[in-house]
Amino acid sequence: MQKGLDLLLTKYSVGEDAVISEDGRSATVGNTSYPIHAWECERRISELRVMHDSGRLGAVCTYRIGHTTRRGADLWALLYRELGILSFTMNSGITEIFAIAADAAMNCIVTTDNGCIATIELAATLGEGEEDVDKHEMICREGVACDRVVDTQVPQHSIYLFGKEKAKFKDVDAELYGLTEGEVGIVRCAFKLASSECYRTESLEKAKMLESAVKAAKTSIETLENVKVG
Repeated sequence: MQKGLDLLLTKYSVGEDAVISEDGRSATVGNTSYPIHAWECERRISELRVMHDSGRLGAVCTYRIGHTTRRGADLWALLYRELGILSFTMNSGITEIFAIAADAAMNCIVTTDNGCIATIELAATLGEGEEDVDKHEMICREGVACDRVVDTQVPQHSIYLFGKEKAKFKDVDAELYGLTEGEVGIVRCAFKLASSECYRTESLEKAKMLESAVKAAKTSIETLENVKVG
């Protein structure tokens, strides 16, 4: 990923250098570390925000989010990501959360500043090597917007090879060919951090809000009550 980021920084003559952390969750620009919110640079997620902001589908009645990942993964990090996607696509902060959890699963009901009610279902139950399964669906007054192909329940790939050498491919970025969708999001977000001081400030503010929302979820699990964020 660092090689891809260096390519973009050189190609577009960005003055600031940036270094991606080993876990891909932050990037150092200058002497400061900034959180990487990679989902903001994933095409399927950014298009959901466009659909919302355009108003073409009317008011959002409810928002359904589901994400299943590998066994043993950090559910709090997963919740941080999904709350970030909710906040980004709704172009809104998070005001309240109710959460319950048991073993490797967590369910949340979340309210945003602009009145959206969202359900988030998380699980860490997949076997080693299995791909994450996630879906984000806005059910609106005049239609539905979803980041998955109609009538599919799992992520689809662009190219499938069958026969003796089975394989599948989903390259989504011509400049970062060979990286996964998630890795492309990390590199693109790190590039954006290096390119914009305004975005760096914004990323710190978003991280503070999301960390507060995750903290509220932990409190809700302990008290079994709705908890205000902030």
